[in-house]
Amino acid sequence: MKQQPNILMIMTDQQRFDTLQAVYPGAWGQKESLTPNLDRLARESTVFTNAYTPSPVCAPARAAIKTGVYPPGCGVVTNWVDFKDTKLDFLPAVLQKQGYDTGLVGKLHFTPADGDFGFRFRRLNDAPYSVYADDDKTSDYIRWLREFSFDKKGIDPVSLFDADESAFDSNLEQFIAGSGFRTQEEHDIPWVVRNSQEFLEEKREKPYFLFASFFGPHQPYLPPEPWCSLVKPESVVLPENFEAQMEHNPIFNVRCSATAKRMRETFTKQDYQRLIAYNLGQIAMLDAYIGQLLDTVRRSGEWDNTIVVFLSDHGDHLGSYGLFFKGDMYDSCCKVPLFMKVPGVPAQICSKNVNTLDTYATLLELAGDVSFRDNPVLESRSLVNLLHGDSSDWDDETYSIYGENPETALCMLKSGSMKLIRLGCGEGEALYELYDLAADPAETQNRWEDAALAGIRSELKKKLDSWYLRQAKAYPKTLVRHNKAEQVEQE
Repeated sequence: MKQQPNILMIMTDQQRFDTLQAVYPGAWGQKESLTPNLDRLARESTVFTNAYTPSPVCAPARAAIKTGVYPPGCGVVTNWVDFKDTKLDFLPAVLQKQGYDTGLVGKLHFTPADGDFGFRFRRLNDAPYSVYADDDKTSDYIRWLREFSFDKKGIDPVSLFDADESAFDSNLEQFIAGSGFRTQEEHDIPWVVRNSQEFLEEKREKPYFLFASFFGPHQPYLPPEPWCSLVKPESVVLPENFEAQMEHNPIFNVRCSATAKRMRETFTKQDYQRLIAYNLGQIAMLDAYIGQLLDTVRRSGEWDNTIVVFLSDHGDHLGSYGLFFKGDMYDSCCKVPLFMKVPGVPAQICSKNVNTLDTYATLLELAGDVSFRDNPVLESRSLVNLLHGDSSDWDDETYSIYGENPETALCMLKSGSMKLIRLGCGEGEALYELYDLAADPAETQNRWEDAALAGIRSELKKKLDSWYLRQAKAYPKTLVRHNKAEQVEQE
């Protein structure tokens, strides 16, 4: 590429890795593709089939991706906390210095919400409710939604969002699906696309970086019609590990078993199918509107000089182990979709273990800035050699971490086809689970005590423990919270 490429980064929220038909045809029992536009993008892209999130929760993952540093190092170890009081090079700010015009539309999920973080053009929608923080007060989408329709109805849409998001204890289905009170025209998905198109259609002499970030398919899963009825619940094939009980999986028993028990007692198999059908319908809606966004770039004549990155911040159990939601180190939560269309790079499949954290260094290198190589804090690895088919120097492993207290943090190492998960237990000994994903892709057979794997177990434990200790030392001493809690001193 002789000139700096434009960069379009499209992020969905809480989208499971195997919901894209181009990579997993026939998944979930669907005979026809629900994602034709992303399928088309995949056919022009490097598709990373073993991409993992730096953290299986929204803000930590997003903060790591935009700084190139895992959550402990950048300070965002949970939602609604400030970055560490240290100099961090935010991706859009670095690109601005390299001559890029930068835009954000949709969910950023950084604090303080009025920080620019290197974005010149900003249309924000971190969350439409006020249950946990004041995201509704800073949401450009909520302001638009009131003006567009809800002021005329005499209803505050935030009160409706709040009712859905507050229903976890009283009405689990309402919490997961929502009450579906918006029409297609009122939904945030087309709002993100319209505002992204406005940015793309501005006249400029510079290359651009646009972060188009959707709130879905994060709950509420229920999309408006016609998408709500698109996927027939009876057609949904539940995940292979839907009925897994996980009795010999100590981390699962500590973190997940109570919630799984409640969900199994609440929902029938048909309920699971219906809720998953809503999620898949929303993914189909996302695909249709993302197609409009991609067509805008194609019509501009800039397609051949535009990098397109498609990814999600983290996944969703979506029925695995009888669960929904995020926050765990099983593939359903921590493995994510990642496509990169790079001008001059032929379409291909890359099965190496990579991390969405690695998009930071990759995009800077593709934009012509390799100064990150001299940054000792940076933990992002450039994927450029992999994009060009050279994996000779690639260390085929990656990590992920979650938890606001280092002593009880959850982390994992994926190395080749093996995955080791570690859960800190404060003053007690950590718990471990070991999986061979080549033999057990559903991650139900914990091999931690398997004598035949003693050698690989010892090697991976040494690596993961060492990495965890480095991360523990990087944790912020104080969490400055912007939710409805007070500051907490880390012991």
